[in-house]
Amino acid sequence: MNRVLARFFAIHDWLTQAAAVLAAFGLIGIVISYVYEVVTRYFFNAPTAWVSDFVSYALCASIFLALPKVTKDKGHVAVTILVDIVPKRIADTMHTCINLIGFGCLGFAAYISLQENIRQYTKNIETLAIVPVPQWWISSFITFGLALSSIYFLRYAPASQRVQNDVLAERPG
Repeated sequence: MNRVLARFFAIHDWLTQAAAVLAAFGLIGIVISYVYEVVTRYFFNAPTAWVSDFVSYALCASIFLALPKVTKDKGHVAVTILVDIVPKRIADTMHTCINLIGFGCLGFAAYISLQENIRQYTKNIETLAIVPVPQWWISSFITFGLALSSIYFLRYAPASQRVQNDVLAERPG
């Protein structure tokens, strides 16, 4: 069982890292296209029709591709005053509860988002833009980011964190 978990954790971490790299490329694409739009609009008096839409879509994709990495690094906002003032035993229980609630909320949000992706796909819904694209192309990044992030909350619950540490200690290399 530990080998299965180790493999799952490795795939999860790899997907997170790959998504973070794609998010960085998305931000680069946003900057390049925005500069291109400014140059063509103000220097050549030839504005583009697609840059505004691309920037919006790429921003959505970049945010939700980066979300799992932020969650993995525990870079999200945390108000820890209650956890800091209670005894360690209670703090561990609180961390477990908070992580399980986070997993439940993000997992539920990912489920709802997935249902919407399926609806958009089956009904062939497109964006309201100058250059329309299928909406599920953009909203699927939301589902992906929420789902991967929810798994990190489950992995960071103290009981599962001990299992993860045991599994990773057994992994060669």
